Amino acid sequence: MNRAERRRLTKESRKKNVALPITHDELISNAVQQLQQGNLEQADKLFNKLISSNPDDPNALHFGGITKYQLGSYSKALELLTHATQVAPNYAEVHNSQGIVLLEQREFDKARQCFQHAIDLKSNYANAYTNLGSSLKGIGKLPEACAAYSNAISLDPNNREASYKLAATHLANNEANEALEAANNCLAIDPYCQNASAYKAIAFSQLQRHSEWNLLYNFDEMIHKFHIPVPKGYESLQSFNEHLEQDVRNHETLTWEPLERVTSGGAVTKDILLNPSNSILAFEKTLRSAIDKYRDNLVYNSEHVFYSRLPKKYRLTLIASILKENGKHPPHIHEDSWLSGVYYVSVPSAVNVSPDKREGWLEFGRPDYLVPDEFEPYVTAMKPEEGTALFFPSYYFHGTIPFTGSEERIGIAFDVYPAE
Repeated sequence: MNRAERRRLTKESRKKNVALPITHDELISNAVQQLQQGNLEQADKLFNKLISSNPDDPNALHFGGITKYQLGSYSKALELLTHATQVAPNYAEVHNSQGIVLLEQREFDKARQCFQHAIDLKSNYANAYTNLGSSLKGIGKLPEACAAYSNAISLDPNNREASYKLAATHLANNEANEALEAANNCLAIDPYCQNASAYKAIAFSQLQRHSEWNLLYNFDEMIHKFHIPVPKGYESLQSFNEHLEQDVRNHETLTWEPLERVTSGGAVTKDILLNPSNSILAFEKTLRSAIDKYRDNLVYNSEHVFYSRLPKKYRLTLIASILKENGKHPPHIHEDSWLSGVYYVSVPSAVNVSPDKREGWLEFGRPDYLVPDEFEPYVTAMKPEEGTALFFPSYYFHGTIPFTGSEERIGIAFDVYPAE
């Protein structure tokens, strides 16, 4: 149907007061819009309908695969994306998307091949170069990964992701000066990039520039412990935690080792504030009060990445997790948020058995890559206590130390996002 025919039908439909049939392209556009707006379930329904009516449509297959990936259905995403590469072998973006799913599954070499294919088809594809760097780093080819990230940056000088990943890879390759330069370049793009701040601090530590490291990683000053009061409507903190534990265990999104999370040996929810119970709402109210008090006691400093960003208004997310014996959250940070933390609903007795082993403790300062043999990062660890929350800057690397025994650790991680 050409434009003239479309206009003619539009006029006739207005006269007759009937709706025009939606074209295939309009359905694709609508589905992509739903995907971009984060309405994944609706987008998935639309793409399923499109693919059912036209199984070889590369656009429907591509964006349908992306939707499946974002929903966590990785095998189905790969099925659709692989089909898309078969019907449209020169579609560079499909090869890149296929590689992203494989990268998430830690199929690094297969992912590398996909990204290289995308670049062969589209030589100025900055995003594919960034992803190629991640796949090369995954198989241990650090110099080649740095070269890929550098190519991405040369194509797109404002490529934040490539910039901080370049910093991380230089650090893993024992190139702290180059890492510091890459981190500073990233912060010039985005002064509040948490990954860049994290790697900048590690670079200072690796270069033994202790005073500069301490400005960013002052553990004593910047990690805050808060004992929450008993929320209204509960007889005791123990009673409240019991209700909270039950609601976490019964939460519909609780998933064992979800692929999109770093957790191993445990289960994790999505944001429990999206469908909160009474105990979760009570916790949110109490936590917000504590966050407000903490923020109000901080001193503004325009020169500091954390103290220059004290938010008057913010968005809060709550992610619950249950760790079993030897389960852990590996070292990570929280990009985009300002303040992060964890509230301990239940902790195993192993945390008290041996202070030297620090079983189940939360460790700060150890980065998310295999550090060179010549470098030992500055770290500290905090013992978890039931009814206690820990606050810390979101760029702080943190991870749990595994514990032994049959008991479980139940925590609720939270992030504070400035509403700017």
